Amino acid sequence: MKGLDDLLLAAAELQSAIESNGWRFCFIGGVAVQRWGNPRFTQDIDSTLLTGFGEEASFVEVARRLRSRP
Repeated sequence: MKGLDDLLLAAAELQSAIESNGWRFCFIGGVAVQRWGNPRFTQDIDSTLLTGFGEEASFVEVARRLRSRP
């Protein structure tokens, strides 16, 4: 099991990849709670990507290239 430091490093990588495309997003779930709420154990990174309407397919094509953790 990976620790919180590994998880936060993965979140930083995700943030960098999303921002390099000029996309708007936010972290939600356990990672966001680490920053804005009461710390708790989490094993994943949840985020919301703001795509607007009608251009979702172009976001999906780029997002497929992002590395996910096993």
